Amino acid sequence: MLTTFQKGAQMSEQNKAAVRRLIEDHWNGKNAAHVNELFTPNTVLHTPDGALTGLEGAAFLLHAYATAFPDFQMTIDDMIAEGNQVVVRWTFTGTHQGPLLSIPATGNRFNVPGGIGIFRLNAGKVEEGYFAWDKFALLSQLGVLPVPGGVSAQASA
Repeated sequence: MLTTFQKGAQMSEQNKAAVRRLIEDHWNGKNAAHVNELFTPNTVLHTPDGALTGLEGAAFLLHAYATAFPDFQMTIDDMIAEGNQVVVRWTFTGTHQGPLLSIPATGNRFNVPGGIGIFRLNAGKVEEGYFAWDKFALLSQLGVLPVPGGVSAQASA
């Protein structure tokens, strides 16, 4: 018979596996078919650009970034879990090959470390996610914002 601590540890490991699958198979694999398996129907994803809701919101997030950065990869740098919550720190890399909202493709490569995701899971699926990343660094590396020191990324490339 498992103790409460062992049950909590087992749940934490199962939730870590679900989030790892979300990042590796769904996002890095650009596989929209995983949306129904990995997100609850009432999921809420809080991004720097606003909240996305439901399975449609989860699918939109993948579509928007896979369109702008078809080669993007998220590398898991750290992952911590307790109970139904998983926290991930990642590095986001890729090439800007398609439109990102109103920003046309620049062809620039980017490497943005330090992204953070806090996931709350319910029955092995993401019910809520809070995401934070250095949007200034991303836009600077794309060449649409000046880099510190006043030289644009495009001018210095």
